[in-house]
Amino acid sequence: MLCSSMERILLQQEVYDLFRVQSQPISSIMEKTGLCRSSVYRILHTFEAENPETALQMKKRRDVTPEDYKKLQDEVGRLQNELKREKLRADFYEEMVAFGKEVYGIDLKKAGTR
Repeated sequence: MLCSSMERILLQQEVYDLFRVQSQPISSIMEKTGLCRSSVYRILHTFEAENPETALQMKKRRDVTPEDYKKLQDEVGRLQNELKREKLRADFYEEMVAFGKEVYGIDLKKAGTR
């Protein structure tokens, strides 16, 4: 079977994705693609050699599981609460500085720099 260069590239990407990203065993890849074992290994080697940046990105890529998503949501919520507290603290500080200047005539922003 003769493949066009685009089909060959897509097949290489699929094989590499199945092996490196989805952690499929070689036997499973052979069943899905209809390739023999040596062809799968040759494609893996060739794809990494010809596309080092793409291969590196694909190795780093990982599907987000529902557990990961829940953890991220929890962390976002925690960080939002921390941000609210820090904004309140900053607002309180600004009010105290304004109050000190208004009541006592002391500019607290400048007083701490001496």
